Amino acid sequence: MTINAAQSATVGKPTDPVTSTEPSVQKAGEPPALSLAGIQFFIADISKKTILWHEVGSQSFNSEVRDLQEAPSNEALRHLSPEDRKTILRLVQGAIREGQAGPFDVGGGPDHRIPGIPIVAYRYELPDGKILAICFPSIGENDNNPGRVVLGLAPILQHFVASSTRVVLLVDNFGYVRFASDGFLKSFQIEDARLILGRNIAHIQNRVGRTIVSLTLAALTRRASATGRGKFLLASNDSVELKYDAMYFRVGGTVGGVLFSAGHAGGDVDFARVFEACSAPILVVNIKSKIIIAANNAAMKTYHLTSDVLDSCPITEMLLHPSNYASLLTSAKDASEVPLSVPVTVLNGQTKKKRFKCTIIDEDKDDPKLILETRS
Repeated sequence: MTINAAQSATVGKPTDPVTSTEPSVQKAGEPPALSLAGIQFFIADISKKTILWHEVGSQSFNSEVRDLQEAPSNEALRHLSPEDRKTILRLVQGAIREGQAGPFDVGGGPDHRIPGIPIVAYRYELPDGKILAICFPSIGENDNNPGRVVLGLAPILQHFVASSTRVVLLVDNFGYVRFASDGFLKSFQIEDARLILGRNIAHIQNRVGRTIVSLTLAALTRRASATGRGKFLLASNDSVELKYDAMYFRVGGTVGGVLFSAGHAGGDVDFARVFEACSAPILVVNIKSKIIIAANNAAMKTYHLTSDVLDSCPITEMLLHPSNYASLLTSAKDASEVPLSVPVTVLNGQTKKKRFKCTIIDEDKDDPKLILETRS
């Protein structure tokens, strides 16, 4: 599936109502139809031959949020495949007859290569004697709280992409954003992760742009992965070209979602190699400990540093006087664009004045760093 296909899904013609398991736009005057994506529960009334149901409205491509819906059984199930309609009928009849039925998988496709949604059904008798079948996705007896599984993936992803430029987004099977990497926030121009985390992907289109929303919902509703390369429209009307994988996954009963992983079309940049190739001497200092945690080749040569020296003592005990270090730190905190000139005691015993451009990174994290850049 390509980006264009994902985008056109929001405005394209409804798919074949006999074989499709995907949601389509409801026409004026047409009764609603149940879609399996985001289904919360449905109740079958065998006496009236109707179905009452509730699903996550944002899982439809037109992103309409609806309340409870009701329609005659044949109309409500018209967008499901014949096989799925038979399975649901068997589920309802089994619950009415035995008191309980399922779980039976629906929405797996004719070849069953795509995992379906397991649904269970229970019989419920009203005071007036009317019998209903209440059906809902099964979480399985051993899946105490399946939402925790999706949430648990976030710290694992955080570990793998913490120092990476990869564009990574994790959306659970109900469409809620669980994780967004720094690369995603920067590429999609999100100022604060809290603006999207914990919110439904369909409800934040004005922050992330419509392409990623369409692609994610397409993967969720089709319950299939997508791979490609294309331009993603951003909320600012700009675009970014990415080579991406939108991987649908499922763990257990109803645990699942989409893991979106992408890199820039030009390829991922190895910033460690850029750092070393830079001809200007650059030092990276841990602001709290004042230890030099990184120095490129130009800095090692200019200041006569060795790998053993870097971790041995703070920068204020070998290159800079404490007062001069404090001045550089102040310049960085003030975001001054003017380089600051201070004396540097090189490890060969000489003292030279150097003009430093000072910058702070990771200021909002536990270990902020001071970048000291000077001319070669």
